[in-house]
Amino acid sequence: MDNYIEDLNKIAERAGIDSLIKTGENAINLQFENLLRTIDAKTGSLGEFFGVIFVAGPSASGKTTFSNVLADKLRSTGISVNVISLDDFYHNTNYTLARQKRLGIVPEDAKEADYERIDAFDISKFKKALKTFISGAPTRLPKFDFMIGRGNDNGKVIQRAGRDVLIIEGIHGLNPKVFGGFRATFKFKIYICPFNSYTSKSSSKLRLTPQMIRFMRRAIRDLSSRNASVLRTCEMWPSVRNGEEKYIKPAKKFADVFINTSYSYEPFYLCGRMLKLVSDLTPDELKIVGQNVDLDVAKLFYKFREYDIPCDSIFTEFKY
Repeated sequence: MDNYIEDLNKIAERAGIDSLIKTGENAINLQFENLLRTIDAKTGSLGEFFGVIFVAGPSASGKTTFSNVLADKLRSTGISVNVISLDDFYHNTNYTLARQKRLGIVPEDAKEADYERIDAFDISKFKKALKTFISGAPTRLPKFDFMIGRGNDNGKVIQRAGRDVLIIEGIHGLNPKVFGGFRATFKFKIYICPFNSYTSKSSSKLRLTPQMIRFMRRAIRDLSSRNASVLRTCEMWPSVRNGEEKYIKPAKKFADVFINTSYSYEPFYLCGRMLKLVSDLTPDELKIVGQNVDLDVAKLFYKFREYDIPCDSIFTEFKY
């Protein structure tokens, strides 16, 4: 969905940020309500059951928070829900880099592996954990530490309770290697992404695309959760985008439903925050950032000082 920046600015100035936030949250909540009705139609007449919801989408789509919010909403209906993040099943980064060098996937002098590939994940370990959970036995999940690039086996313990939904989220959530090969009462596959774009009436070249929105989301999240600068995000972004085109977009065909995680207020927040993040950069560094997001367009959005975003919003994942 395309939006004119000038029209949004008029609405923002007239209605205020609280109204924009309410409108944005209501649009997302409506999509949640539709999901809950669909799941209830599949499970309402059942006693015990085991269902799996797979959540996938490109980087900075909101997969983790979306999955946790959906889990809370399902729990309120009396269903036992556990969330598994595929990110916790990454191989250790040193192992992945060495393996990909050996196989010629990355150059011998590469300092970074291609973490977008499905083989960067320990799928056999994931399948084993899933099999254990389905059997009814207590299942200890791994936990990956992105600060040190290594995982451990000190994650949470999950166990079936009779009326169960397992939510599995990650960039490869719609890969057949992930969702295939086991039985469930139902499988439901969701692809999420911010789909909205923003264009100036004065020139179609002044435009914020969904990819730019996701870059700003990612830059803000990387700073808050991984202590990575915006320039570090710029270094990683080409590999991320390449992986999306190769491995994530082709899997969209397996989705049962698409969720638009765009918020009507987010371009105001993201652009304001991004301009602050780059305020101390040199002209050459600004050019690097400008390869990923049009900073001139970011300057066009109305500026707000405060954003009272609900704590259960998906967007809290990208608020810093």
